Amino acid sequence: MDFDAIGFLRWVYDHAYPGMTFLFIFILAVLIQFTFSGHITKRDSLSAFDHIVAFLKTKLLVAYIACFALFNAFVLILAFQQFGREQGIKYISMIYSNIKLQSFNFSSVLSLITIFILPYFVQIVYRRLIAPRISAWKRKYRVSQTADNVSDIRVENDRFQSKQFDPRDFYKKDFMFMGLDTNDQPIYITDDEFKSKNIKVIGATQTGKGVWQQVAIDQCIWKGWGVWFFDQKPDDFIYSVMVQSCNDWKRKLPTVVDLTGESGLGDYSPFEGGSTRERLERFYKAFGLNKGGTDADHYKNMNKEVMSFIADYWDGTLPHLEKLLSGKDSAIPDNKKDWVFEASSNIRTELAIWRLLPNLFPEKGKSFSVDNAIDNSDVVYVRARQDDDLIRQITTSLLVEWKDYVVKSSPKIHQFCMLDEARFIMSDNVANALATVLSKNANMGLAYQQRDDLQKNPDKTVNGEALQASAETNTLLTLIYKCSFDTAEWIAQESGTKPITVTKLEDVETDGFGSEKWGGKRMIGQVEEHFITTNSIRALKKRVGVFDNNEGLMQFLFTCWIPLRDKATLPIKERNAEVFDDKFSDSTSKSDKKKTKKVKEERTDKTVAPVQTGFNPDDDPELMRMLEQSVTDAQDENIPYEYYDSIQHEEPQKTKIKTAKKQPVSMDSLISSIGKKED
Repeated sequence: MDFDAIGFLRWVYDHAYPGMTFLFIFILAVLIQFTFSGHITKRDSLSAFDHIVAFLKTKLLVAYIACFALFNAFVLILAFQQFGREQGIKYISMIYSNIKLQSFNFSSVLSLITIFILPYFVQIVYRRLIAPRISAWKRKYRVSQTADNVSDIRVENDRFQSKQFDPRDFYKKDFMFMGLDTNDQPIYITDDEFKSKNIKVIGATQTGKGVWQQVAIDQCIWKGWGVWFFDQKPDDFIYSVMVQSCNDWKRKLPTVVDLTGESGLGDYSPFEGGSTRERLERFYKAFGLNKGGTDADHYKNMNKEVMSFIADYWDGTLPHLEKLLSGKDSAIPDNKKDWVFEASSNIRTELAIWRLLPNLFPEKGKSFSVDNAIDNSDVVYVRARQDDDLIRQITTSLLVEWKDYVVKSSPKIHQFCMLDEARFIMSDNVANALATVLSKNANMGLAYQQRDDLQKNPDKTVNGEALQASAETNTLLTLIYKCSFDTAEWIAQESGTKPITVTKLEDVETDGFGSEKWGGKRMIGQVEEHFITTNSIRALKKRVGVFDNNEGLMQFLFTCWIPLRDKATLPIKERNAEVFDDKFSDSTSKSDKKKTKKVKEERTDKTVAPVQTGFNPDDDPELMRMLEQSVTDAQDENIPYEYYDSIQHEEPQKTKIKTAKKQPVSMDSLISSIGKKED
């Protein structure tokens, strides 16, 4: 095929501008950018490809300029051959004149500048936007020698989500279902292991503590065990779950002991059960008679001496105690009545406050029996309040009585006792019970919010640190929900450590365009990290916890509530006012009985009106002298007059009550508010 020289020269003339001109400038700009961009790198760190690039940078631009010159020379020689020397030079001049003519205007100059800087713009975009992303992508999907990473709260926050399931689908004979693991497999411990260990459930409010308690109590009822639940908030659903469980598993409905007195269910005499020594120990604790290292110990010793003296006469009920301390019981020797009355002022003051809870003053034999409930393996729901000091004292007494009887009797059927908001009723006796009851066919569960809650016991006579140490030592099963940082850090430390291989140092290259990309060098090493990290615990969702059975590795655990068909409410008991009146002694006169009976008829079903006995101070100056002397001694000055209204009184034989001349004042009120001192 013959070469068409004339046609080629015509094509060169026609395309010299703008095509060939723009192409030349663009390639020139690319080569200049390629040649003069980048950093100087040490030779010994260059790869073979780097050497090739460095060689090309120094040669391509020169080769391109040489090619451009050779192309012009080729066109000139070809023009000389076809048109002769003079016409050939004229042809070349026409080409460059045409380029010059068309280039020197605003649009052409702008186009030429754009073409020239276009490679620089592309280079900037590539280096700052594209190259770093390519580097990050390559780093992310590279085949790494280790997949370990240090805990990151951002990753942990999305790691686990709450799960929905029916716990009863996983119940298994001779096993206690604790929850599901991360692979939706059930976590079990044997009944024998569960019985031999106490459990603590720690977590903030509304994180899942109550949900696990529902599941545990439902299983205990299903297994036929005795169940005790001390509800101090109270919980909105736990009683309903207990009622439903008893119905579903054909058990007797829960026995309700409402220590608040709001429903009127479960009258409880705190000191009627147990041996004399056990009753007195509970009494001393409840009435604050234990020594506290202050000047008040003298008076506490006086009160304890009185209680020790009347212990043989006392039947354990509070109404009878009132009668004994008032010196009106014929069982006490006459020469001791005045001493008993005067030395028991603090106790009588406290009893006046206890009178505000009439459910604590049942008659002998009509109180809720801890012994019978344990022997019959009953399901018992104890309702209390965490913000009421008196109710907390009664709750603690009930718990101590439960512990004493369990230790003494060793029940035939296992007993499980769950304490919600345990820090409000924890005491030295309860902490010691955690260790003693395990060998007596019973175990306990403690639920509280933070690890150091047990140090914040309302009872200031308790050593909080020792109480916490005892509780942690004797609760080998642990279930942790989302909690404070200090508690999470403690659990992380308890979980142990593991070695992980992580990147300690990784090379990053920075170019002249202000962008970075990962280099090819990475230094890895091993570090220790907690098996369950603090971040993992802090990021837990509702009903997601960490379980430790003290015999293996901690693991994440998922719980879910018992499906509740109907919400049960505590029934309200209509009280008979006469239930809370003391028995009359044999020495009480018939006239007093008639007066009291008349007052009873005027009472409503829900209120107890005080018995008013007309008495004029001017009628008996001697009695008033005695009362004023008692005021000087500062005895019982804060006792409300209602306190002794229901206590039987024996009329002094030498005292005659005359017709009132002034506004009648209750003799009982005066005596009870000041104290009695006979000649």
